[in-house]
Amino acid sequence: MSRPPSSQTTPQFYRVSERDLTEIELHSVDSINDLHRTHPEHSHKGMRPPRPTYTPSPNGNLRTHDGTAVSQRGHPLSSKWQRRLQDMLTPSSSRAYAMGCAIITLLLLTVLLIFYFLVQQGSAIRMLTEAMKEKEAATHELTLLIQELQELRRNMTAMRRGT
Repeated sequence: MSRPPSSQTTPQFYRVSERDLTEIELHSVDSINDLHRTHPEHSHKGMRPPRPTYTPSPNGNLRTHDGTAVSQRGHPLSSKWQRRLQDMLTPSSSRAYAMGCAIITLLLLTVLLIFYFLVQQGSAIRMLTEAMKEKEAATHELTLLIQELQELRRNMTAMRRGT
């Protein structure tokens, strides 16, 4: 078989990963921003601040220069609940006092709940102990009754033999 000349070969297509596409897209946006910054006369929009630098991480997410994780779609990885919790935990005198009171209240409620269950367990153990004592007493009484019945049987058997 003869091989066609290199000018007539069909182009080879390669599969590009999502990570590579994201990097290409970010480089393109950076290049466009650089072009607008260096040639403001061609810019039709207002000036934008430069995009933060990034380095790809091993897991495919992008990290900005300040260290915050950014997903491949460009959204921060922290959720709104994490931000709210972080905002609640930032120190301000009234917020810190309220949080301290809430935490102490929760701890006290937890301790009270634990003691309540311990008291409940204690009363259950007392009831079980009483039931065990009653059972032992009944067992002892049955044992005495069985011994008495055996003695009566022997007496009855002896009387029948004697008559």
